[in-house]
Amino acid sequence: MNAPVRVPVAAPVAAGLAVRGIGKSFRARVLDSVELDVAPGEILALTGPSGAGKTTLCRILAGLERADEGELHLGAGDLAAIPAGRRRVAFLFESYALYPHLTVRQNALSPLQAPNVRAEPAVANRRVDEVLELLEIRHLDARLPGALSGGQKQRAALARTLVQQPALFLLDEPISHLDAKLRHKLRGEIRRRLAGQPAPAIWATPDGMEALSVGDKVAVIDGGKIEQVGTPEEVWLNPVSTRVAKLLGDPPMNLVPGSLAEEGGALCFARRDLRLPLPVPLARTAGLSTSGEVVLGVRPDTMALAPAGTPGTLGAEVYSNEPFGKHAIVTLDLGGLLVKAKTTMAVAGALGEGGGIGRPVGLALPAEGLILFDGPTGRALPVG
Repeated sequence: MNAPVRVPVAAPVAAGLAVRGIGKSFRARVLDSVELDVAPGEILALTGPSGAGKTTLCRILAGLERADEGELHLGAGDLAAIPAGRRRVAFLFESYALYPHLTVRQNALSPLQAPNVRAEPAVANRRVDEVLELLEIRHLDARLPGALSGGQKQRAALARTLVQQPALFLLDEPISHLDAKLRHKLRGEIRRRLAGQPAPAIWATPDGMEALSVGDKVAVIDGGKIEQVGTPEEVWLNPVSTRVAKLLGDPPMNLVPGSLAEEGGALCFARRDLRLPLPVPLARTAGLSTSGEVVLGVRPDTMALAPAGTPGTLGAEVYSNEPFGKHAIVTLDLGGLLVKAKTTMAVAGALGEGGGIGRPVGLALPAEGLILFDGPTGRALPVG
């Protein structure tokens, strides 16, 4: 009689995740040499535009797709060698993937009734009750998915994920279809719940601000390539490329293409009639540009508005004024280029009736809000 085949099982839940050189192509290259590390109990926020490869990477980690090359490790184990059904991965699908014939409660209970888990019924029901209460859908536990709204379906799918104690959490846009108030509440609640477990977690989202708020680390992916990995503060303050800068911020960093010019013995950023003297650290940095063509990055929250003609400011004109309660976004016409400044309601209100549209103002650009990128490559130039 042949000996029984030994099927590998997932590594212990306290094991970290290592992604090494993962590549995947369909008709085109979808993932290109992806490298990531997620420590036990750590939340990695994976952010990038639609089509960047976030979902494909999650599907590979769950065992629903096979990578063309590269390695996956969970602790000391080879994750790729473990069948999908035995990886103990809690995967929240962007499409929800609820069982249509099961109620909300039954959907949430289903992973706890799997043969390789089999939680005690009392324990399983207590866990489900707790999560349904957290997600504010306890009153919907007897409904079928067909009787739920889109946001309710998303929370039912989220409940099915959060009741588990897996080896790895994968959350693909877990709160994208919720209203703003509930999104704000659940960001912190979900993060708290994930942080209380030893499994590594990947939270995929196209919303850069959401990524900054939920991740212990943030990985920015674009075109199937990892652009930058770092703490939220690192990627916010020091984006390594214009691609990263475009994805983070509300609104994102202003990116102004131009060139370098010398004026009065000082190095300036030049665009059409605009001349902006560069602070000494940036002037040293500018010399590292290979072509002299650069992109000036300016964070909206560092820009300041002043009366037109104020010394040390650039002349601009108010293009639009959007109040948001605690702050306002003022779009300015700077010599034919539109840039956005994030300012206080008081400053925006002082621009005059109708938001001051068409009114001339002075624009100050403090040195701490400026970053220089190399024009041809889009890569940030290191501060000299």
